[in-house]
Amino acid sequence: MRDDKKGLICFDLDNTLIHSNVAHIVAYKKALKKLGHPHITNQQFLDNFGRSSKVYLKELIEGITKKEIEEIRALQVKYLKQTSKKYATKIRGVIGALKKIKKRYTIAIVTNCSMENIKVLLNATNLDPNLFDLIVGNGKSTKPKPAPDEIIKAEHLLKLKADYMVGDTVYDIIAARRAKVKSIGVTTGLQDYKKLKSENPHKILKSVKDLPKFLKL
Repeated sequence: MRDDKKGLICFDLDNTLIHSNVAHIVAYKKALKKLGHPHITNQQFLDNFGRSSKVYLKELIEGITKKEIEEIRALQVKYLKQTSKKYATKIRGVIGALKKIKKRYTIAIVTNCSMENIKVLLNATNLDPNLFDLIVGNGKSTKPKPAPDEIIKAEHLLKLKADYMVGDTVYDIIAARRAKVKSIGVTTGLQDYKKLKSENPHKILKSVKDLPKFLKL
């Protein structure tokens, strides 16, 4: 780790660095249909994005088992990889901003996505994983945001206290607060300024592309 770097900034992935709602929804709907589970509307998915699918699938499908949820998630990755990844795109200005930030900060992705999903989405959007010092996805040993586990794991692995958690939902803000980290909300996702403000983040920006200016880089 370079001595001139200030600290650590953690970034959510979906709707923070990339737009991927359509890619996820198309893959999940194909998985649900294939396995014979009840229909979930686009709006129901959108209302729950930001939380782990392990959590919201249990709420949306009455009586579903953990095994069935894992079957849906595995098939979703398959369909995402095969076809729906084409709907994922980078958010404008993100790459340039990250390169500026990386000159002064250690940067990490901290997301509720599985590592399989992360790899597919980064590849599909030409977002180089080597740009990040660490990528933390949701795993068996960590509770998903809004729990602080993923942020704390990143801090532990990098041996750094995070300066900021940057994300597009209140779940990122709540997770940051629980990890005793400042949060920055971005309005590139589904939750607007008012919704993000309800959880009192340190700052709200229009996009990650505005972060270097905020950091005075």
